[in-house]
Amino acid sequence: MEKIKLKVEKIASPVRIDKYLSDKFTNYSREFIKLLCKNQLVKINGQYAEPDFRIKENDEIEISFPHRDEYVVGEVEKLSIIYEDEDILVINKPPFLKVHPSKNFDPEITLIDLLSKKIPQKPDFVWPLNRPYLVHRLDKETSGVLIVAKNPQAQYQISKQFKQRQIKKVYRCMVFGEIKDKEGEIIAPIKKEKHISKVASIGKQAVTRFKLLSFKNNISYLEVYPFTGRTHQIRAHLSFIGYPLLGDLMYHGVSKIENIKIPRVMLHAYSIEFIHPGRQTWQKYIAEYPEDFKFLLSYFSLES
Repeated sequence: MEKIKLKVEKIASPVRIDKYLSDKFTNYSREFIKLLCKNQLVKINGQYAEPDFRIKENDEIEISFPHRDEYVVGEVEKLSIIYEDEDILVINKPPFLKVHPSKNFDPEITLIDLLSKKIPQKPDFVWPLNRPYLVHRLDKETSGVLIVAKNPQAQYQISKQFKQRQIKKVYRCMVFGEIKDKEGEIIAPIKKEKHISKVASIGKQAVTRFKLLSFKNNISYLEVYPFTGRTHQIRAHLSFIGYPLLGDLMYHGVSKIENIKIPRVMLHAYSIEFIHPGRQTWQKYIAEYPEDFKFLLSYFSLES
Protein backbone atom coordinates (compact mmCIF):
# COMPACT_ATOMS: atom_id res chain seq x y z
CA MET A 1 0.00 0.00 0.00
CA GLU A 2 1.45 3.34 -1.07
CA LYS A 3 0.34 6.31 1.07
CA ILE A 4 0.61 9.87 -0.19
CA LYS A 5 -0.11 13.06 1.75
CA LEU A 6 -0.66 16.44 0.15
CA LYS A 7 -2.09 19.87 0.91
CA VAL A 8 -4.64 21.47 -1.38
CA GLU A 9 -3.08 24.36 -3.22
CA LYS A 10 -4.87 27.54 -4.11
CA ILE A 11 -8.17 26.79 -5.86
CA ALA A 12 -10.82 29.26 -7.01
CA SER A 13 -13.75 27.37 -5.47
CA PRO A 14 -14.49 24.06 -3.70
CA VAL A 15 -14.14 21.02 -6.00
CA ARG A 16 -15.11 17.36 -5.70
CA ILE A 17 -12.35 15.19 -4.27
CA ASP A 18 -12.66 12.56 -7.03
CA LYS A 19 -12.16 15.19 -9.74
CA TYR A 20 -9.31 16.88 -7.89
CA LEU A 21 -7.38 13.65 -7.38
CA SER A 22 -7.97 12.27 -10.90
CA ASP A 23 -6.61 15.56 -12.29
CA LYS A 24 -3.68 15.34 -9.91
CA PHE A 25 -2.87 11.67 -10.50
CA THR A 26 -3.38 11.27 -14.25
CA ASN A 27 -2.41 7.57 -14.26
CA TYR A 28 -5.67 6.81 -12.43
CA SER A 29 -9.20 7.24 -13.76
CA ARG A 30 -11.87 9.18 -11.91
CA GLU A 31 -13.82 5.93 -11.45
CA PHE A 32 -10.79 4.38 -9.76
CA ILE A 33 -10.52 7.38 -7.38
CA LYS A 34 -14.22 7.04 -6.56
CA LEU A 35 -13.65 3.44 -5.56
CA LEU A 36 -10.71 4.43 -3.37
CA CYS A 37 -13.05 6.82 -1.57
CA LYS A 38 -15.78 4.21 -1.19
CA ASN A 39 -13.24 1.74 0.21
CA GLN A 40 -12.11 4.28 2.84
CA LEU A 41 -8.72 4.85 1.29
CA VAL A 42 -9.03 8.64 1.08
CA LYS A 43 -9.02 10.98 4.08
CA ILE A 44 -9.62 14.72 4.22
CA ASN A 45 -8.33 16.39 7.37
CA GLY A 46 -8.22 12.99 9.06
CA GLN A 47 -11.76 11.93 8.11
CA TYR A 48 -12.77 9.41 5.43
CA ALA A 49 -14.20 11.18 2.40
CA GLU A 50 -16.93 10.19 -0.07
CA PRO A 51 -16.33 10.88 -3.79
CA ASP A 52 -18.60 13.95 -3.78
CA PHE A 53 -16.83 15.62 -0.83
CA ARG A 54 -15.82 19.15 -1.86
CA ILE A 55 -12.35 20.18 -0.84
CA LYS A 56 -11.11 23.72 -0.32
CA GLU A 57 -7.79 25.48 -0.08
CA ASN A 58 -5.41 24.18 2.65
CA ASP A 59 -7.33 20.93 3.19
CA GLU A 60 -4.98 18.03 3.95
CA ILE A 61 -5.47 14.88 1.90
CA GLU A 62 -4.19 11.40 2.66
CA ILE A 63 -4.66 8.83 -0.11
CA SER A 64 -3.68 5.16 -0.12
CA PHE A 65 -3.03 3.42 -3.43
CA PRO A 66 -3.30 -0.37 -3.02
CA HIS A 67 -1.08 -2.63 -5.10
CA ARG A 68 -2.96 -5.14 -7.25
CA ASP A 69 -1.67 -8.13 -5.31
CA GLU A 70 -3.36 -6.68 -2.22
CA TYR A 71 -6.85 -7.03 -3.63
CA VAL A 72 -6.59 -9.54 -6.50
CA VAL A 73 -7.94 -12.95 -5.55
CA GLY A 74 -7.80 -16.30 -7.29
CA GLU A 75 -5.30 -18.88 -8.36
CA VAL A 76 -2.41 -17.77 -10.53
CA GLU A 77 -2.50 -20.06 -13.53
CA LYS A 78 0.44 -21.04 -15.66
CA LEU A 79 0.82 -19.36 -19.01
CA SER A 80 0.57 -21.65 -22.02
CA ILE A 81 3.64 -20.50 -23.94
CA ILE A 82 3.88 -21.09 -27.70
CA TYR A 83 7.20 -19.29 -28.16
CA GLU A 84 9.55 -17.12 -26.09
CA ASP A 85 12.85 -15.29 -26.54
CA GLU A 86 14.43 -12.12 -25.17
CA ASP A 87 12.05 -9.85 -27.15
CA ILE A 88 8.65 -11.51 -27.27
CA LEU A 89 6.37 -13.99 -25.58
CA VAL A 90 3.66 -15.69 -27.64
CA ILE A 91 0.98 -17.31 -25.54
CA ASN A 92 -2.18 -19.34 -26.05
CA LYS A 93 -4.67 -17.38 -23.96
CA PRO A 94 -7.27 -19.60 -22.31
CA PRO A 95 -10.93 -18.56 -22.42
CA PHE A 96 -12.22 -16.50 -19.48
CA LEU A 97 -8.84 -14.94 -18.71
CA LYS A 98 -9.03 -11.15 -18.93
CA VAL A 99 -6.12 -9.50 -20.68
CA HIS A 100 -5.98 -6.52 -18.32
CA PRO A 101 -7.92 -5.16 -15.35
CA SER A 102 -10.88 -2.88 -15.85
CA LYS A 103 -10.66 0.74 -14.75
CA ASN A 104 -12.25 -0.11 -11.43
CA PHE A 105 -11.00 -2.35 -8.64
CA ASP A 106 -10.87 -5.67 -10.45
CA PRO A 107 -10.30 -8.62 -8.13
CA GLU A 108 -9.86 -11.16 -10.94
CA ILE A 109 -6.48 -12.48 -11.99
CA THR A 110 -5.64 -11.03 -15.42
CA LEU A 111 -2.96 -11.66 -18.00
CA ILE A 112 -1.19 -8.48 -16.85
CA ASP A 113 -0.98 -9.95 -13.32
CA LEU A 114 0.57 -13.14 -14.68
CA LEU A 115 3.01 -11.20 -16.83
CA SER A 116 4.10 -8.97 -13.97
CA LYS A 117 5.22 -12.09 -12.12
CA LYS A 118 7.06 -13.48 -15.14
CA ILE A 119 8.59 -10.33 -16.65
CA PRO A 120 10.24 -7.75 -14.35
CA GLN A 121 8.35 -4.46 -14.21
CA LYS A 122 9.86 -1.37 -15.78
CA PRO A 123 9.31 2.20 -14.58
CA ASP A 124 6.32 3.74 -16.36
CA PHE A 125 8.38 6.40 -18.12
CA VAL A 126 10.45 3.74 -19.93
CA TRP A 127 7.47 2.28 -21.78
CA PRO A 128 6.28 4.24 -24.83
CA LEU A 129 2.72 2.91 -24.59
CA ASN A 130 0.23 3.03 -21.73
CA ARG A 131 0.25 -0.65 -20.77
CA PRO A 132 3.54 -2.53 -20.38
CA TYR A 133 3.86 -5.70 -22.48
CA LEU A 134 0.63 -5.43 -24.45
CA VAL A 135 0.50 -4.81 -28.19
CA HIS A 136 -3.02 -6.12 -28.77
CA ARG A 137 -5.74 -7.87 -26.82
CA LEU A 138 -8.42 -10.55 -26.97
CA ASP A 139 -11.84 -10.45 -25.33
CA LYS A 140 -12.19 -12.29 -22.04
CA GLU A 141 -14.07 -15.24 -23.59
CA THR A 142 -11.94 -15.42 -26.73
CA SER A 143 -9.11 -17.95 -26.68
CA GLY A 144 -5.98 -18.17 -28.75
CA VAL A 145 -2.71 -16.67 -29.83
CA LEU A 146 -1.54 -13.41 -28.27
CA ILE A 147 1.78 -11.57 -28.64
CA VAL A 148 3.43 -9.99 -25.60
CA ALA A 149 6.43 -7.66 -25.81
CA LYS A 150 9.19 -8.17 -23.24
CA ASN A 151 10.84 -4.78 -23.67
CA PRO A 152 9.74 -1.31 -24.82
CA GLN A 153 11.58 -1.54 -28.14
CA ALA A 154 9.74 -4.73 -29.11
CA GLN A 155 6.46 -3.23 -27.92
CA TYR A 156 6.95 -0.17 -30.11
CA GLN A 157 7.90 -2.14 -33.24
CA ILE A 158 5.02 -4.64 -33.00
CA SER A 159 2.49 -1.91 -32.17
CA LYS A 160 3.64 -0.05 -35.25
CA GLN A 161 2.96 -3.14 -37.38
CA PHE A 162 -0.58 -3.32 -35.96
CA LYS A 163 -1.21 0.35 -36.75
CA GLN A 164 0.05 -0.13 -40.31
CA ARG A 165 -2.06 -3.32 -40.68
CA GLN A 166 0.94 -5.45 -41.56
CA ILE A 167 0.07 -8.22 -39.12
CA LYS A 168 -1.98 -11.15 -40.41
CA LYS A 169 -4.51 -12.61 -37.98
CA VAL A 170 -6.64 -15.69 -38.53
CA TYR A 171 -9.57 -16.64 -36.31
CA ARG A 172 -11.79 -19.69 -36.29
CA CYS A 173 -15.34 -19.76 -35.03
CA MET A 174 -18.71 -21.50 -35.13
CA VAL A 175 -22.00 -19.85 -36.06
CA PHE A 176 -25.58 -21.08 -36.13
CA GLY A 177 -27.06 -21.61 -39.58
CA GLU A 178 -25.76 -22.39 -43.04
CA ILE A 179 -23.64 -19.79 -44.79
CA LYS A 180 -24.30 -20.41 -48.48
CA ASP A 181 -21.13 -18.83 -49.85
CA LYS A 182 -17.88 -20.74 -49.51
CA GLU A 183 -16.08 -17.41 -49.16
CA GLY A 184 -17.26 -13.91 -48.42
CA GLU A 185 -16.36 -10.38 -47.43
CA ILE A 186 -18.16 -8.06 -45.04
CA ILE A 187 -17.52 -4.35 -45.55
CA ALA A 188 -19.52 -2.39 -43.01
CA PRO A 189 -18.49 0.54 -40.78
CA ILE A 190 -18.53 -0.09 -37.03
CA LYS A 191 -19.37 2.37 -34.29
CA LYS A 192 -18.61 1.56 -30.65
CA GLU A 193 -21.35 2.43 -28.17
CA LYS A 194 -20.31 1.81 -24.57
CA HIS A 195 -19.64 -1.95 -24.33
CA ILE A 196 -21.04 -2.96 -27.71
CA SER A 197 -20.11 -2.34 -31.34
CA LYS A 198 -22.73 -1.69 -34.00
CA VAL A 199 -22.71 -1.46 -37.77
CA ALA A 200 -23.51 2.18 -38.48
CA SER A 201 -23.00 4.53 -41.42
CA ILE A 202 -21.15 7.00 -39.17
CA GLY A 203 -18.80 4.30 -37.85
CA LYS A 204 -15.19 3.56 -38.75
CA GLN A 205 -14.28 1.48 -41.78
CA ALA A 206 -14.21 -2.26 -41.04
CA VAL A 207 -13.48 -5.19 -43.36
CA THR A 208 -13.80 -8.89 -42.50
CA ARG A 209 -13.31 -11.81 -44.86
CA PHE A 210 -14.33 -15.38 -44.14
CA LYS A 211 -14.07 -18.89 -45.56
CA LEU A 212 -16.42 -21.78 -44.83
CA LEU A 213 -14.43 -24.74 -43.51
CA SER A 214 -17.38 -27.10 -43.02
CA PHE A 215 -21.12 -27.26 -42.36
CA LYS A 216 -23.01 -29.94 -40.45
CA ASN A 217 -25.94 -30.12 -38.03
CA ASN A 218 -26.91 -26.55 -38.94
CA ILE A 219 -23.57 -25.21 -37.68
CA SER A 220 -21.11 -23.38 -39.95
CA TYR A 221 -17.45 -23.63 -39.02
CA LEU A 222 -15.55 -20.61 -40.35
CA GLU A 223 -12.07 -19.23 -40.77
CA VAL A 224 -12.14 -15.45 -40.44
CA TYR A 225 -9.66 -12.76 -41.49
CA PRO A 226 -10.16 -9.29 -39.98
CA PHE A 227 -8.40 -6.67 -42.11
CA THR A 228 -9.17 -3.91 -39.65
CA GLY A 229 -9.04 -4.10 -35.87
CA ARG A 230 -12.28 -2.63 -34.56
CA THR A 231 -13.59 -3.64 -31.15
CA HIS A 232 -15.73 -6.82 -31.44
CA GLN A 233 -15.35 -6.59 -35.23
CA ILE A 234 -15.82 -10.29 -36.03
CA ARG A 235 -18.71 -10.63 -33.59
CA ALA A 236 -20.50 -7.51 -34.85
CA HIS A 237 -19.95 -8.28 -38.55
CA LEU A 238 -21.13 -11.90 -38.42
CA SER A 239 -24.18 -10.90 -36.40
CA PHE A 240 -24.87 -8.13 -38.95
CA ILE A 241 -25.14 -10.67 -41.81
CA GLY A 242 -27.38 -12.92 -39.69
CA TYR A 243 -24.87 -15.46 -38.35
CA PRO A 244 -23.91 -14.57 -34.76
CA LEU A 245 -21.26 -16.66 -33.05
CA LEU A 246 -22.37 -19.57 -30.91
CA GLY A 247 -22.59 -18.44 -27.30
CA ASP A 248 -22.41 -14.74 -28.14
CA LEU A 249 -25.47 -13.46 -26.27
CA MET A 250 -24.35 -9.84 -26.63
CA TYR A 251 -24.73 -10.15 -30.40
CA HIS A 252 -27.84 -12.38 -30.46
CA GLY A 253 -26.11 -15.76 -30.54
CA VAL A 254 -27.66 -18.93 -29.11
CA SER A 255 -26.60 -20.29 -25.72
CA LYS A 256 -27.88 -23.86 -26.11
CA ILE A 257 -28.22 -26.36 -28.99
CA GLU A 258 -29.77 -29.82 -28.57
CA ASN A 259 -29.52 -29.47 -24.77
CA ILE A 260 -25.80 -28.75 -25.12
CA LYS A 261 -24.91 -25.53 -23.33
CA ILE A 262 -22.54 -23.27 -25.24
CA PRO A 263 -20.09 -22.20 -22.50
CA ARG A 264 -18.80 -19.01 -24.11
CA VAL A 265 -18.36 -17.09 -27.34
CA MET A 266 -16.99 -19.69 -29.74
CA LEU A 267 -14.17 -17.61 -31.16
CA HIS A 268 -10.52 -18.70 -31.25
CA ALA A 269 -7.52 -16.68 -32.43
CA TYR A 270 -5.95 -19.45 -34.49
CA SER A 271 -2.78 -17.90 -35.89
CA ILE A 272 -0.79 -14.68 -36.18
CA GLU A 273 1.99 -13.60 -38.54
CA PHE A 274 4.30 -10.61 -38.10
CA ILE A 275 7.87 -9.38 -38.42
CA HIS A 276 9.92 -10.41 -35.39
CA PRO A 277 11.16 -7.16 -33.77
CA GLY A 278 14.63 -8.54 -33.04
CA ARG A 279 15.44 -10.82 -35.97
CA GLN A 280 13.41 -8.85 -38.54
CA THR A 281 12.11 -12.11 -40.03
CA TRP A 282 8.51 -13.02 -40.86
CA GLN A 283 7.13 -15.37 -38.17
CA LYS A 284 3.91 -17.37 -37.85
CA TYR A 285 2.51 -18.90 -34.66
CA ILE A 286 -0.51 -21.17 -34.23
CA ALA A 287 -2.54 -21.76 -31.06
CA GLU A 288 -4.17 -25.12 -30.36
CA TYR A 289 -7.89 -25.17 -29.62
CA PRO A 290 -9.00 -25.24 -25.98
CA GLU A 291 -11.01 -28.25 -24.80
CA ASP A 292 -14.46 -26.62 -25.07
CA PHE A 293 -13.84 -25.65 -28.68
CA LYS A 294 -12.57 -29.14 -29.58
CA PHE A 295 -15.57 -30.72 -27.86
CA LEU A 296 -18.10 -28.74 -29.90
CA LEU A 297 -16.25 -29.44 -33.16
CA SER A 298 -16.43 -33.13 -32.37
CA TYR A 299 -20.03 -33.08 -31.08
CA PHE A 300 -21.35 -31.34 -34.19
CA SER A 301 -19.12 -33.51 -36.46
CA LEU A 302 -17.31 -30.50 -37.88
CA GLU A 303 -13.90 -30.96 -39.43
CA SER A 304 -11.10 -29.66 -37.23
